[in-house]
Amino acid sequence: MQKPKFDETDRGKVISEVERHFDTKLSRVGNYRKFLQDPSGKSYWVFGGYDDWHGITSDMLQEEQTRATDGVLVVAKRHKSTIDIFSGPLKPLIANSRDLSHTQTGDYQFNISIRGNSMTIKEVPVLTLRKLGASQEVGPAVSHKLKEAEAMLAKMSPEERLRLLEQLSGRSGG
Repeated sequence: MQKPKFDETDRGKVISEVERHFDTKLSRVGNYRKFLQDPSGKSYWVFGGYDDWHGITSDMLQEEQTRATDGVLVVAKRHKSTIDIFSGPLKPLIANSRDLSHTQTGDYQFNISIRGNSMTIKEVPVLTLRKLGASQEVGPAVSHKLKEAEAMLAKMSPEERLRLLEQLSGRSGG
């Protein structure tokens, strides 16, 4: 079975919780999914995943270096039916970017470690993120194939769905 991925639905839930916690509204910076800003221009980087590593494009890093907004780093860890959200200052990650792992394409990666209500970035030990409230209940992860099937069903007319259900249940004469 394909391993589930942290998807845009998960990211949306995390962003909503961040907006609630910081009492702000966030919008994307350019075409970046992980790079957001509040109305005052303050940066919010929102990472999420099932794994303990996260990637940063070199473009995103350079953009934040020029902005220097004293932003917020948010890292969400997705579990089977919950998401833990951690936040802290973005500046230490930017200031210590040379210590991050480099990929062959010139991008950056960092690894996380969670202990209780704290998350540390292994490559930047001076940076500790704190858990935002309780774990977010998000229900079980949905596979990519199931999402595709749901999207196909949503495009069908009620008659087409009824016909499909009859065929699947073996009641169809055809």
